[in-house]
Amino acid sequence: MSLGWVVFALWTAFLSVRAGSTSSYRRKPIIIDTDIFSDVDDVGSLAVANVLHSYGLADVRGVAINTHSKYGALAASVINTYFGNGDIPIAAIRSLTNETFLDTRDFVLGEYASKIAHNWPRSLNDSSTTPTPVELYRSVLSSVENQSITIISIGFLTNLAALLNSVPDDATSLSGPDLISAKVKELVIMGGRYPSGWEFNFAGADPASTRQVVSSWPRDVPITFSGYELGNSILSGENLANYAPPDSPVLAAYQWYVGRCNTVRESWDPVTTLYGILGLEGSRDLGIGKLFAYANEIGYNKVSADGTNTWVNDSSVSNQHWLRLADGVTNTSVAWHLNQFFAHDPSDKNCSTCKPLDILGLG
Repeated sequence: MSLGWVVFALWTAFLSVRAGSTSSYRRKPIIIDTDIFSDVDDVGSLAVANVLHSYGLADVRGVAINTHSKYGALAASVINTYFGNGDIPIAAIRSLTNETFLDTRDFVLGEYASKIAHNWPRSLNDSSTTPTPVELYRSVLSSVENQSITIISIGFLTNLAALLNSVPDDATSLSGPDLISAKVKELVIMGGRYPSGWEFNFAGADPASTRQVVSSWPRDVPITFSGYELGNSILSGENLANYAPPDSPVLAAYQWYVGRCNTVRESWDPVTTLYGILGLEGSRDLGIGKLFAYANEIGYNKVSADGTNTWVNDSSVSNQHWLRLADGVTNTSVAWHLNQFFAHDPSDKNCSTCKPLDILGLG
């Protein structure tokens, strides 16, 4: 038995024991807005969110899909169902297509969304029966406490622009901006490069929505940006087949997407999701310390018409930040934590004894 497997087993046991101790804490309500379809790191993000949901640290109120393939919502349902959370509401952008992914740039990466949708159990049978993202947002936001929910955007900003543009309805008499101001605690966005540059989520499909959301988001609601450069240097998923259950759709998705017997992928979206739930402080209950820090104190993100962005230093603006690794934290250590979420066995819920990670020097 390898040292890596022993460490992983202890970490999983630690999670199981800590699950009961977190029940007295308030779960952090979140909505995830994902472009699950053309990159597998969205699957990693949903794994992170589902594990933290199951162990009482997150309360996933919904998953909104911002890509048009019907397989996006179905794939999200597979991951949620696998982790025992098939009741999490899913919303799909309209119109829906039958498109499957094809890597027309490098002809290396593979399709996974339709494969896991057709080969794993899922609670959602038909993407067309889901609400629209705006309907989901307005329903969920109207029902939560004020300034309580965190929105984690790990794709295009089309749905969030639509939320901004939304008008009073049966769910609430508040307009989109007023509803956001009243209910949203923080918006966390995987997008842009910092301090400046071109990035796919911002500029690849819907730069107009990117520009609207970043420039028009209510100033009283904090925005935190996780840039391309942060997740690009954190390579997660290594040796996933050695640790994940063989029937895991997370494992299968990474194998199909990365290919050539490899499961290593950049961690843009999982890093963003991990910060979105655990924040800057991490979680003592999970043995995860401070992984991230703000890279700035002042300023704002300026997005051009083509979706490129530039950070503008402005002492009058203090509600926007972009992330870096905390002092002393390495790319490898963050990847290690992510791998434990990706490989988590949802059936492993009971363990009577284990050692905290800090004893192993890995906290």
